[in-house]
Amino acid sequence: MRVLLLALLAALPQPEERIVFLGDSITDGHTLALLVQQALKGTRAINAGVAADTVAQMRKRLERDVLPRRPTRVVLSAGTNDIFHKVTPEEYERDVSAIATRLKEEGIALLLLTPTIFGPKHAEAEKKLGDYIGVLRKIGAPVGEVHALMKEARAAGEDLLEPDQVHLTFAGYRAMARAVLDGLGRKEAEVPRELTLEPMPGIIRDWKIRPGGLGAWRPLTLPQPEPVKHWWMDQERRRGFAVELGSAKRYQATAQVDAPAARGVFLNTGASIESVTLNGRLLWKSEGWTGWHAGKERIAARLEAGPNTIEIESGPSFFLSVTDDASW
Repeated sequence: MRVLLLALLAALPQPEERIVFLGDSITDGHTLALLVQQALKGTRAINAGVAADTVAQMRKRLERDVLPRRPTRVVLSAGTNDIFHKVTPEEYERDVSAIATRLKEEGIALLLLTPTIFGPKHAEAEKKLGDYIGVLRKIGAPVGEVHALMKEARAAGEDLLEPDQVHLTFAGYRAMARAVLDGLGRKEAEVPRELTLEPMPGIIRDWKIRPGGLGAWRPLTLPQPEPVKHWWMDQERRRGFAVELGSAKRYQATAQVDAPAARGVFLNTGASIESVTLNGRLLWKSEGWTGWHAGKERIAARLEAGPNTIEIESGPSFFLSVTDDASW
């Protein structure tokens, strides 16, 4: 009877694992979340990384960027910017502990990641990361051994870092993903050797664009058909980001979205988008940097029946999609 009961329970639909990745630019770039989601079928990986964040800034964003995503687990990666901003181990512990306490109050599991490695020109900074790693082991949450696995891979001759000796190559992200999977107790899960990428849901494919509000409009189709040189930027191109638009600092773009009936939607922003206007009404304007990743803002809007005109302002890259749900 017990065996039958266990079999019946196993056959029932399982609650979706929703992992929110909270971190800095290394998280914001989305490669880590994509690798983990592809490795763990049935898991939804949600990005809450903001480039340049320290752990104190991540703590401030917890209520806005993490809890509304209804995570079953949060993966926290912090330390790179802290070390360069001379955050003391005591300050680091204060903010990591506060995040851990808040998540515990909500019944949300936490996985802490040790910081990534640096290259030789940052050797002294890398030594100081040991103090942060000691803090993480005191918190009382599981720890993913990113630092140790990356040191092993570096010793084996793998090229893990970009020329700035801080950000990761794809091989570096694969090492990081291995540490996450191990930390989640999924040692049997294989890290993908390459990403299977598709355009994000709801991207607007046909745009007209011009630099700085001047000159003639030119067509822009997303995803852009031609690969771009850097592997990470090409990753984002394939997902529906408009990238490497030109040498101008600012761009205007416009598109039409047809709706068979009036309905509520969400407009999801990313990259260097600065404002969104819908049917002649300013819907949203940036008040400061909130990251690169798609969905960094998810703006409630209403489409009218028939054609709807969207206008945006951005830097030399942007992302915008229209979805029925605020979380995808």
